[in-house]
Amino acid sequence: MLSLADVLDLPVVRRALPEVVIGQTALDRDIRWAHVIEMPEPDDLLKGGELVLTTGLGASADPAAWTASLVGQGMAALAVELGSTWRDVPPTVVAGCARAGVPVIAFHRPVRFIEITEGVHGAVVNAQFALLARGEEIHRRFTELILQGRGVPEILAELCMAVKNPVVLEDAGGSLVYYVSGPPGDDLALSAWADVHRAEDRGEVAEGMFAAEVRLLDSSWGRLMALSLENRLDDFDRVAVERAALAVAIDLLSQQHDEQLRARSRGAFLSELSDGRVEEHDARRRAEALGFPGAGRGALLPVVAAWRRPAYARGRSRSRAATPSAGASGGTGTGTGYGESLADLAHVADGITWTRLSGELRTALASTGLAVLLGPRDVDLLVLLALGAREYDAALVEHVAHLFHGALDRHGLGPADAALAVGGPADAWGAAGQGLRRVRRSAGAATSLGVKRWYDARRPGLADLLHELRDTPELEAFVEEQLGPLLADGSPRTRVLLETLEAYLTAGGRKAEAARALHLERQSLYLRLHRIEEALGVSLDDEDVVLGLHLAVRARRFRRGAR
Repeated sequence: MLSLADVLDLPVVRRALPEVVIGQTALDRDIRWAHVIEMPEPDDLLKGGELVLTTGLGASADPAAWTASLVGQGMAALAVELGSTWRDVPPTVVAGCARAGVPVIAFHRPVRFIEITEGVHGAVVNAQFALLARGEEIHRRFTELILQGRGVPEILAELCMAVKNPVVLEDAGGSLVYYVSGPPGDDLALSAWADVHRAEDRGEVAEGMFAAEVRLLDSSWGRLMALSLENRLDDFDRVAVERAALAVAIDLLSQQHDEQLRARSRGAFLSELSDGRVEEHDARRRAEALGFPGAGRGALLPVVAAWRRPAYARGRSRSRAATPSAGASGGTGTGTGYGESLADLAHVADGITWTRLSGELRTALASTGLAVLLGPRDVDLLVLLALGAREYDAALVEHVAHLFHGALDRHGLGPADAALAVGGPADAWGAAGQGLRRVRRSAGAATSLGVKRWYDARRPGLADLLHELRDTPELEAFVEEQLGPLLADGSPRTRVLLETLEAYLTAGGRKAEAARALHLERQSLYLRLHRIEEALGVSLDDEDVVLGLHLAVRARRFRRGAR
């Protein structure tokens, strides 16, 4: 739409030496058309939004009544050519327009009104054509995203970049589903979204936002809104939000991954929390916005599940190609961020991913009566349980593990496919984030350990440390220095010696136990241990040597798992 400032900037208008008599702060108001009025009774001539051009000829008899009639019809601005009828704009005209907030422009040089109307009309038509062209371009981009197999996160990221403001997708109940914050950040975006709901709860029209309904078939699924924070929303932004709402509806209708979107948003928040990127005072509000009723209800118990390598590789191979998403978030994308690949979100029918399982797992864990905040991130499933009045004990953890593996079992999966780690309760969001980070590391380490129903991650152990260091050159060098001769040629003989060493160290140096584990006669074990000492140039009676070899063997297991 053309603004009054745009009209004043037209060359034909500048030639008239325009002066803004009143309304300097209202130059951004839209001008729909331009109309010349010189008759003394201008009733029923306007539709609203017009720039009225006059010399004052028709208004000279009763300027106040003449002005009141035009103001009542929705005149957007009044431009008066001085000289032929009035030397100055009459005070009654100025006062009548001032009361209605209508700008008054004085032309100090005669100009042909036909040239002004032609200039304004041409600019209006050109602006409408440009708006139509931009609307078609954003619609084409949304369509391309859908055809490329992208989804709602990418559509919202594209919309956020187009309108240069945060965008929020909510369901029909007003609950947050997904958002992309952009430059202002998650806090401002969520605060503005909450302000919209507070205004609507009071029966008021929310300011500073555009909203479009997202409809699936004949029902309302929710709405998509753009929130004006750093940049003013204009007509193009309204068109962009409407086109994006249509694209979101198409994607939701085809994919039906409402719960998956919510899970992805929750996973992004939990990941940011574990990385220490969420302030204590913001965490509770964000969790509540994501549908977590447990904020303030007792301690928070961090739980993480991680795919063991074979299961994860199988799920990844059946998923669509990974594609980047804007941060909510989250901005960042968070976004709601959320700049993570969507391979886990965009799965095919036989691909097993945490996102696909999140709804079932959330329902299963909620059957404990505890509030559940659960979402996927990479190969991990991040969970916070609000314990309420319950205390942490082994029975509670066993019940959680039973429900978790029961949900996996319905898909033919079990402890051999996913490692479940449970941490200790935390009394604050910051501590819960640190706990999630620690438990996430333990769950990753557990994928290279023996199969168990759950792993106690309250106290970090050696496995956590070796898992964290598994790809460092220092650990690589340490393993080579300790075990080099047994790794050099990969021959059957050296492989047997390496297996023997590992069994001996696992048995704590107890030779009888190691021999039973290897199904060997004790003399055969003694011979192998002697060959190991000769190959490595060490004595297995030296405690420091045994400790170094044990660390190297354990570290090699994690490096092997990583590969």
